[in-house]
Amino acid sequence: MTLLNTSINLSGVMRKYFPKTFWKYSLKTIIICGFIFISAAIIIFVGLRIFSERKKYLFYTRNWASVSLIRAIGKDNYERNEKKFSVSIGGGSVSLLPLDIKRYLVKPGDTLSEIAHRFGMDLDTVASLNREWGSGVHLITIGEEIKIPNQDGIYIRLEKSLEETCARNSIPPEVVLQVNRVESAAPDMELFFPGVQHTGIERSVVIGTAFLWPVRGYITSGYGYRRDPFTGKIKFHRGTDIGAPVGTIIRSTLDGLVLSVGHDPMFGKYILIKHQIGYTSLYGHLDSTLVKKSDWVRRGQRIGLVGSTGTSTGPHLHFELRKNGVPINTAGLITGIY
Repeated sequence: MTLLNTSINLSGVMRKYFPKTFWKYSLKTIIICGFIFISAAIIIFVGLRIFSERKKYLFYTRNWASVSLIRAIGKDNYERNEKKFSVSIGGGSVSLLPLDIKRYLVKPGDTLSEIAHRFGMDLDTVASLNREWGSGVHLITIGEEIKIPNQDGIYIRLEKSLEETCARNSIPPEVVLQVNRVESAAPDMELFFPGVQHTGIERSVVIGTAFLWPVRGYITSGYGYRRDPFTGKIKFHRGTDIGAPVGTIIRSTLDGLVLSVGHDPMFGKYILIKHQIGYTSLYGHLDSTLVKKSDWVRRGQRIGLVGSTGTSTGPHLHFELRKNGVPINTAGLITGIY
């Protein structure tokens, strides 16, 4: 009875001092406060995220407003303003920038892409100024001087006239002359074309993303001079030897047309593939081939199996990449063996 009486008394007290309207309004207040708190938290989170991303990714050069604008302005605007050589930006005026190139000394941990990003430059710009057609784009050394221009663009060699090259790249000749600080240009002259970048396969080659390592394995002999394993004499090795078990899949380094499939006393069973913009690739010492002459192959497509045919000391792939028929070093052109 005592417990029952106590319970009845407590219920009466609750009804007296905390009526139903109290709980009704309290719950509504809690919901509103919770909504406000969650909204504020989301706004703060988004704000911090934007600030963090901006701090991490947005790097503006001193004259950032004029970087890469030349192609977007159009030839007509320049012809109307050829005396001023300037463009309008938000009611202001920005003059064309004569080319100025600074030097950056490579520090431990640097990569070419990180250096380009740090200075607000397109990787194509920095790679083009410091590497010839992507060769060595993945290899930089501490203390090396990297050229950093004050605007995006690439050097282009004039095949015929300046006017023809400018028309092909949608840029007025006067702009190119002004930026390069020259009064005229002749065929075979190399000039900086501001705002222009490589496209398609050319861009992929220049920035080092075009070619695929052809086989899983390990490098047993690189490109360059070495002691011949059969004669003991110093000879120039024109490709890269990649050791792998017999039967390991070999893949095409890039899209292309199979020029030849055959057998050679030195390379054994081999495949020769023609790619775009003057590149060819050779795959030697194969155990067997999976393609035939005149086949069109895609990047990464299976084309053969590792073997030890021809003049070979063991199972491996002899891989050559050639530019206009001349073997080149793949070590700094391809990111690595996958």
